[in-house]
Amino acid sequence: MKHNKPLILSAFSIIAVLFFILENFLPKPLPFFRIGLANIFVLLIMIKIDLFSALIVSLSKIILGNLFSGLLFTPVILFSLLSSLVALLAMYLSTRSKIGFSLIGISIIGALFHNITQLGVAYVLLIRNARIFTLFPIMVVLALITGIITGFIATILNNKLQFDSILHRETSLQRD
Repeated sequence: MKHNKPLILSAFSIIAVLFFILENFLPKPLPFFRIGLANIFVLLIMIKIDLFSALIVSLSKIILGNLFSGLLFTPVILFSLLSSLVALLAMYLSTRSKIGFSLIGISIIGALFHNITQLGVAYVLLIRNARIFTLFPIMVVLALITGIITGFIATILNNKLQFDSILHRETSLQRD
């Protein structure tokens, strides 16, 4: 695992960044709305490797994705950073729960905490009007929808990708 972990983290970070950038081109029913497809790869790394590795992929996604999208030095980066970190922590804690959440459940929890954090950040940094919280029911519904979508895709990939053999397989370069 020691030898392949950097390669896997690099590959998943690149894929997450690409999904982050490509998602900018999808139609948005609301200006701030994102499905969060890049989070599929953060979730997979978190459950298959560890929290710190998921943090690396998440930060790579946020920093590089916003850099390539031209949003690195805008308030958007604060929304992305804070919301993603809170969502990652919530997902991690849900994996440690005795409830035994599925990947879809963990994904919904992450999406919900992401959206709630965004409302809080918008209130503190931009709007300063409690009426922003009238968006809460919409954000919950969006979190449910996006969490199901990303969790379902993560479940499929988790079943298709053979993480254990990838993590423990030595490459031909390492054997030489």
